[in-house]
Amino acid sequence: MNYKEIVQKKIDEIMPELIALSNKIWDNPEYNFEEYIACEAFSELLRKFGFNVTVGMAGLETACKGTYRGQKPGPHIGIFGEYDAVPGMGHACGHNLMAAMAVGAGTAIKGIIDELGGTITVFGTPGEEGGGGKVIMLNAGAFDDLDLAMIIHSANETVVNDISYSKTDLTVNFYGKKSHAATWPEEGISALTPIIELFNIINASRLEIADRGKILGIISKGGHEPIMIPDHCQAKFTVRSFDMKYKIELLNHLIKVCENLANITKTKFEYKLDGYSYEDIRNNPVLENLLAQNFENLGEMVQPRRKELGIGTTDVGNVTHKIPALQSYVQVVPLLRGHTLEFQEVVGGEKGHRAINIGAKAMAMTATDVLMDEKVLKEIKSEYLHMKEKYEWEV
Repeated sequence: MNYKEIVQKKIDEIMPELIALSNKIWDNPEYNFEEYIACEAFSELLRKFGFNVTVGMAGLETACKGTYRGQKPGPHIGIFGEYDAVPGMGHACGHNLMAAMAVGAGTAIKGIIDELGGTITVFGTPGEEGGGGKVIMLNAGAFDDLDLAMIIHSANETVVNDISYSKTDLTVNFYGKKSHAATWPEEGISALTPIIELFNIINASRLEIADRGKILGIISKGGHEPIMIPDHCQAKFTVRSFDMKYKIELLNHLIKVCENLANITKTKFEYKLDGYSYEDIRNNPVLENLLAQNFENLGEMVQPRRKELGIGTTDVGNVTHKIPALQSYVQVVPLLRGHTLEFQEVVGGEKGHRAINIGAKAMAMTATDVLMDEKVLKEIKSEYLHMKEKYEWEV
């Protein structure tokens, strides 16, 4: 029996429902943790297709999952879907397509898992655009039972490998003493002085840091009146690197510099981390190779991951540090970049619908490879442990 033909046929059969789901989400853009329409449509379609559905996970009302356990034991495969929009730009990141791909792939896998053995869970993950939905779910143990996970993003090229920044955002505050700058300047302690010196030090360190990382910032509070010495000034920073360990090194260095500047300027220094840290993505190479072969069998031209595709951050990165996983890409339109209004328009039409079909099939076929041969899962887990040792991840 050709199980890959079976999953492809199933996805073709349910394409009207998958397109309707994508259109529903595209027509109703919702932002971080407010994806109530999307979550309901996503979970209801999973329920229609015979999954055991849970809505509300890890304290997130718009997180959900649908699980189906086969009649025989086997690997537990997770398929992730996203459905939050880009603030002010609708679905310029194509998450409406990703939601439909996930349901399509999961439903196709469900159709063969009784015979092959295993469990399939499709997750609806909210708040990817800065909210850290998967980080919250990961920390709450939502993915603990998974042997592996996959997600496919829409893009302008079909790509299996991925790169992303490890990033941490923070706010720094300096406190001094207010005084009239023209009449009694000697009585004041400027909270702006350490901020200015901090930016000078960061600028001077760019040659040393080079392309290993970035410290990017703005002055968010620099005082209120030029005649007054400010007693509170604030800056916001994002610290980024392709390597989690080096990002942590940069972050600690930045905090230490702030502490030293506070001592020198006789100010008080405080900081707080903003949001959740997103870690650099580490796709599983075995899964990448399987997915690439399946994309090619579907007629896709697989491209290497190029910086021109855009490099950002993703909460999928955190998942790849804890379990074997990957995030890959399927082409919607060549040369048209995501996070643009033009891309937002295209993902709501026929080219987006084609991407749903190809992305869902590629994930389902890759899951089939895992379910059919227990040696494949062993290779996936072995490579994961090798990568963890290589990059010295924290367990």
